[in-house]
Amino acid sequence: MISPAVARELRDRDHEVDTIKRDRPELESLPDTEIVRRMAVERRGVVTNDIADFAPIHERIVAAGEEHYGMIFTHDSTLPRDRDRDRASIGVWVETLSGFLAAHSSDDALRNRVHHLG
Repeated sequence: MISPAVARELRDRDHEVDTIKRDRPELESLPDTEIVRRMAVERRGVVTNDIADFAPIHERIVAAGEEHYGMIFTHDSTLPRDRDRDRASIGVWVETLSGFLAAHSSDDALRNRVHHLG
């Protein structure tokens, strides 16, 4: 959902991030719940604007006593994806996510939590 350019620039800032489409295509056809579970094994959070699907996954996982390593929700109104090829838009994404990741840098800072950006 997010431009691969955002991930590249975040990696240039020493953030360990991947995009499913470009970096992890083996995950692309999996159900959202399975993606969250696999990311939990890798101790990775998920960034998405698909709140309608991922918020219930968060609730189910936590209610079942399982864990995930964070869900970071974005909103098209504040972090638009339709202009993700626009350099200024990519910069906003990079600055926003980089600041958030720097502020939540410990291994379990996002564990079983949901955050809304923007």
